[in-house]
Amino acid sequence: MSHPEIDYDADFVYDYHTLRVAGLVFAGVIVFLSILLLAGNKITSCGKSKSKVREIKSSSKVTPVGYGNN
Repeated sequence: MSHPEIDYDADFVYDYHTLRVAGLVFAGVIVFLSILLLAGNKITSCGKSKSKVREIKSSSKVTPVGYGNN
């Protein structure tokens, strides 16, 4: 008694339109998020000057004990 081989994928048909639309939406979201991520750093640091950071770093010099800190 041999069992007949059944092809389970015989009636399966891809819905290419839905697959294409979903892929384009996914790609669009990824592109939008990557642009937002790359531009986000420039947006948050737009009004800040970098010269203040340099002044703070140069004014906070640490000298070893015994070299004029007394």
